[in-house]
Amino acid sequence: MNRISTSDKSGRNNVVQRALSILTRKGILVLLGPLLICCYAQVASAVTMATGPSDGSYYQIGQDIKNVAAKDNVDVQVMPTKGSLENIDLLVSGKVDTAIVQLDALRFVSDVLKQQKGVDLFQSVKVILNLYPEEIHVLSNKNDIQTFYNLDGKRFSVGTEGSGTAVTAAVLLSLYDIHPNTSFESFDDAIKKMEQGNLDAVIFVGGAPVPFIGKLSNKFHLVRLPTNLALDELYIRTKLGHSQYGWAEADTETYAVPAAIIGLDKTDQTYAKEMQSLVLSVLNSGDYLRASGHPKWKSSIIQMYYPNRGYQPTNEVIQMFNMLDRQGYKIIKK
Repeated sequence: MNRISTSDKSGRNNVVQRALSILTRKGILVLLGPLLICCYAQVASAVTMATGPSDGSYYQIGQDIKNVAAKDNVDVQVMPTKGSLENIDLLVSGKVDTAIVQLDALRFVSDVLKQQKGVDLFQSVKVILNLYPEEIHVLSNKNDIQTFYNLDGKRFSVGTEGSGTAVTAAVLLSLYDIHPNTSFESFDDAIKKMEQGNLDAVIFVGGAPVPFIGKLSNKFHLVRLPTNLALDELYIRTKLGHSQYGWAEADTETYAVPAAIIGLDKTDQTYAKEMQSLVLSVLNSGDYLRASGHPKWKSSIIQMYYPNRGYQPTNEVIQMFNMLDRQGYKIIKK
């Protein structure tokens, strides 16, 4: 994916600059010293996991993981947060052991650190386990807004500051090269403004079906994201429609970004074993999670791993699981 320019002379630059200010204010851009130290810090007895808002998909996914891990005596403490950027901050500052993030948000932070600090974040932060693709929801109640290009010059809410949604919005506005009047607010506040005629569209990135989006009426519709070659490098082409949201009248093309559990690249054996046990619990519970967990488990990508950007100890577990799974076996704890 192309890097996001921070010098575009357009309204979209406001989204990028505000995201950068969040990173600076939270200290992410000056945490490289502490980051190297906390890689060797003593891990807590319970695995802490930063997720997302308590009514969102991340938190529910975290609760599902907590429940299946408990059966294998792995204690997971699920922490509600504002989203991906806060989760990255909590992770690199050593306040949590793991975090669920959108991988484009992680890529965004990594690119910023490379440009401003000359440091590769992926040397210290690794993907513990891939979860599922998260759909990009762009919604409007205006008939003249049917595709993302129609947002040029319109009033567009890009989520709350520090959220993964705001980062994805920055990527989209840059790559589609459009210039709406952007604002930051919660999804609920954005919907209220749209109903009052004070806003034209809103974006939210989350695993469909998102409960609070499902509660909308058919006065709203999904906005199409046209095919973009640069987006195809990281995002997954998909559709949203009536099968996820009863109010939707037709399927609408969009993109999805992979969501994953990330952690620090620690060499501590206790931490490594806990991460392996956590991942193995999820892998062994795949059928149960798809049948009884959050609907996004049905499209999970938990058996996929990144050779270079994945955490080696959990990559080894995933590789072993996949090999045995193909032969009809499973790894179990004694």
